Amino acid sequence: MKFKNYISEAVFNVGYNSSDNEDVQSLISFLQGRDKGELVLVSDPKGTTFKIKRAFVDRQDDIKKFIADKGLKIKFASQMFGDGSVGSGGKKVPGEVQEMMTACLVLLGFKDSSLSQEDAVDLIEKCKTVYTKVDGADRRPDFLDFFHGNFSDLASAISASKYILGEVGSAKKVFWTGKGWDKAIAHYNPKIGNIKDYNSSDIVVQSTSGKFHGYSLKKKASVKSPDPTLINKPITGNVSFLQNIIGKASMDKINRAKTLWFNSVIAKKTKGVTGKDLQNMPEMKRNKLINAIDAKDWGVELKKPRNIFFARLMQIIKIYDQEFIDGFLKVLFRTELTKTLKANEFEFTLLTGIGTYSGGELSIEDASGQELNNIVTALQDVYTSKLKIVKTTGKINAYEKGATAAKVFLTIMSDNKDIVNIEIRYKGSYTANPQLQAVATANFKNIFKK
Repeated sequence: MKFKNYISEAVFNVGYNSSDNEDVQSLISFLQGRDKGELVLVSDPKGTTFKIKRAFVDRQDDIKKFIADKGLKIKFASQMFGDGSVGSGGKKVPGEVQEMMTACLVLLGFKDSSLSQEDAVDLIEKCKTVYTKVDGADRRPDFLDFFHGNFSDLASAISASKYILGEVGSAKKVFWTGKGWDKAIAHYNPKIGNIKDYNSSDIVVQSTSGKFHGYSLKKKASVKSPDPTLINKPITGNVSFLQNIIGKASMDKINRAKTLWFNSVIAKKTKGVTGKDLQNMPEMKRNKLINAIDAKDWGVELKKPRNIFFARLMQIIKIYDQEFIDGFLKVLFRTELTKTLKANEFEFTLLTGIGTYSGGELSIEDASGQELNNIVTALQDVYTSKLKIVKTTGKINAYEKGATAAKVFLTIMSDNKDIVNIEIRYKGSYTANPQLQAVATANFKNIFKK
């Protein structure tokens, strides 16, 4: 449902200290200098048009030259660089704010999408009054700073709240797990493998009957919008979920390829540094060298055939294709929870709130939810089919000739129909581990509908 005539809020209220867009990340790295955590850019809520923060107003000529020399394609709201401000107190709006807003709405028992302008403003104020009643909210009191005028998160939070209240009736208590699980519910988050928080519930609602309901919350603007990723896990490093599937020996091969490839690029791009110098270099010093190389240059290197890191990663996933599919689906949909949780005590749901605020209008649609028992039933059909993992049709992986994206693209097929699309890529800093992200296809959604 849409409603107009809302109070006009400042549009450029999203701050950036990193970005998935290579051109934007290149500019961020240039502006940040030595302070890699500094917020330097701001954008509209959709992340399409940018401004540079006011702190850089005296560097306009240098900035314009850098953008021209690098050929960066970034849409700016103004060529008067240095006219941007960020949210409240110069901070980026955290994604978890929507989770906390949903928790507040559930406590309020709110499930009405027919709101006037005054109703919406008043509802945000009511959310503030129950904020401290959300278990875990005391660990992030700063989230309250992002409630005012945050109609976009309010829209998707109302969508999610309506779904939750339709399941639980009324809430006795609501927990936010973003900074840890309260001891009263910690046993519902069992340790499985080396995956932190295998139970991915962002909020846990205890109904008046005493049963607990966990919701892994996502959000998107409309039903027609692309689905949010179902998972965002590191593919390498100490907390790699991949090691649980392929074993330590194969994981070591991937990590060796990663180290060799990174060292070759560092030596190539850093004057006076050789591969031998890098062999026993402390991690902190090596990371400084990685950060000193422009993000755009890293993107270019990743797309070259000499990228043995991504090539080895793909090779080993293919070797362990059936193990990967089985292990990946279990992690993606958290099906192992059925072995440790009693359905009459705890119900897990993947939930996407659907709504947004754009162009002076607030739009709220019905949330999309999949409960664990439904997921397990759907996967039973999947496991009886012929499963395989292949390179995504129409995509060129980084390290292959003609690659245009610094990513690895994979698709899980069921009886020759695509059911899950996977991307492996770096997000922001190249000292971090590449992330694995995945979305379910229309074919998989049809299995749920059955």
